[in-house]
Amino acid sequence: MAAKGAQEARAFAAKGTQEAKESYARSKEAVIDGVSELLSVSDRRKRTIADDIARGSTPHTSYYILMSVSALIASFGLVANSPAVVIGAMLVSPLMTPIFGISLALVRGDMALLRKALQAEVGGVALAVGVATFFGLLPLSLEVTSEMLARTSPTLLDLLVAALAGLAGCLAMIDERISPVLPGIAIAIALLPPLSTCGLCLAVGASQGAYGAFLLFFANFLAILMVASGIFIVAGFVTREQIGPKWFFLKRFSAAVVALLLVTVLLTQALITITKERRISRRIEAVFEEEVSSIPATSVEQIIHRIGKDKIDILATLRTPRVFSPDKVKKIEDKLNEGIDLDTNLIVRCGIARDVSSTGSTSAVVTKNLDGEFITSRLDPVVETVQMAEQALREMLAGHPELFLENVDLVELAAGQVILASIQSSRALVAHEVEAFEKRIQERLDNHDIRLLVRCNDLVDVTSKGHVLYGKAHFGKLSPSELNLQKRIEKTTKEQIEGAANMFATNIDAALKDGQWSVRAEVVGPNMMTPKEVRQIERDVSRIVRHQVNIYLWCRSELMVTKEAYSSVEDFTKQMMEQKNK
Repeated sequence: MAAKGAQEARAFAAKGTQEAKESYARSKEAVIDGVSELLSVSDRRKRTIADDIARGSTPHTSYYILMSVSALIASFGLVANSPAVVIGAMLVSPLMTPIFGISLALVRGDMALLRKALQAEVGGVALAVGVATFFGLLPLSLEVTSEMLARTSPTLLDLLVAALAGLAGCLAMIDERISPVLPGIAIAIALLPPLSTCGLCLAVGASQGAYGAFLLFFANFLAILMVASGIFIVAGFVTREQIGPKWFFLKRFSAAVVALLLVTVLLTQALITITKERRISRRIEAVFEEEVSSIPATSVEQIIHRIGKDKIDILATLRTPRVFSPDKVKKIEDKLNEGIDLDTNLIVRCGIARDVSSTGSTSAVVTKNLDGEFITSRLDPVVETVQMAEQALREMLAGHPELFLENVDLVELAAGQVILASIQSSRALVAHEVEAFEKRIQERLDNHDIRLLVRCNDLVDVTSKGHVLYGKAHFGKLSPSELNLQKRIEKTTKEQIEGAANMFATNIDAALKDGQWSVRAEVVGPNMMTPKEVRQIERDVSRIVRHQVNIYLWCRSELMVTKEAYSSVEDFTKQMMEQKNK
């Protein structure tokens, strides 16, 4: 019974194998039939195609006019960085037909057609480069665009694309059924834009760019030439007599074959170099993304690198709220050295910037999608903490113009996380204010263990009037009568304060608010003035100027003492300057 089952299994497997072989044979036969049908061209169609190629390969006035127009259009498109205009130039250009003419002439040994096609191709190439060079020499603001750069660094991939496009173009030409796609194939081959790029590069003296652009054209030319020659032979456009002896046939194509091999080597080297540079670029980008992800409001704008013999120079442009320290740059440099077998010379260009929203955000704007909407990514927890704390502080400081938030950092201490806020102020914040700020941050972050440390940076604003005690006193808008009254109040207050022995009013600001005048004065002397003295000065000033005045004195025990007398620092400095100028 078991032997019978094994025999049936072998028979089933043999049957499956036989069916697979038959299916493969049918598929192979179908492919061969399809290719044969595609390449089977009637004698009448062959004559029509040969006549069309001969006419298109003949240099005449309309051919050169069309070449000039297409080269000019391509130059406009390259300079304007407009792919649509460049595509239009490809459609207008008649440069592909002479290549088919050269190919057909080589396989047939038709020297007359070869001379005409070469004359048309060489003349068209020279004219395209000349027109683009002339355009580049015009007094225009010629800037490097991505459309130009894309055609100055060809690789082996460009050669492969040209070969495939040339194959499609030749098939479309000989088969009426697919001829409508010929314009699209002309776009894919892209013969004219590299020539226009070459001319523009020559106009600005970029010889290396001109060489790369012309190499791209030449690679396309050779790829189309060789592929078209093969198609013409396989499709029966040439007889055995026209081919002649093998050595003579190979001699006709020797120059093209040698040139194609040379171009292939050059483009392969370029591809290897570009692949290496892209690997280095990805490594550089990865390191910077890792380093800036934990720094609030910091993003990479642009990274440029240049590879030398034994080192790589990198210029990284960042948007960041603060300048990177040399230690930070050295840290990034060391990380880059780990993945790149070259010494790294890193320069970080810091563009100072801060991201501020009305309500705070836990997401970072990355880019926009095709609908024009912002694409965001979740922030790093440290960055989120800092940004939410900064937002809370900015909201609370909005009502305090004398306080300016400079920077916010998160410090990890043994006792936990501490928000370090640097604030510019004309006065030191009191503990009660810091406590209120800290509570707001704890509520916003839903973390009652986080602490706030405020670092007050002394901020002294000075105008020609003196220290700014009231901003309105220096920059407020007053009528002429109010301005005169302000000066009287400030002068009278100064006289009343300095009526006391050795007391000096170094700065006085009078500001009008809600119909009442307030005076803030900076007073120095050997003693502090008492509330009683301030009330008396306030009554005297109000009586003299006939307006109610509220006076607030900032008293400091700070004087310059010489053997002659007491004086304020301001008066002493003024006297010293006057003596120096005498």
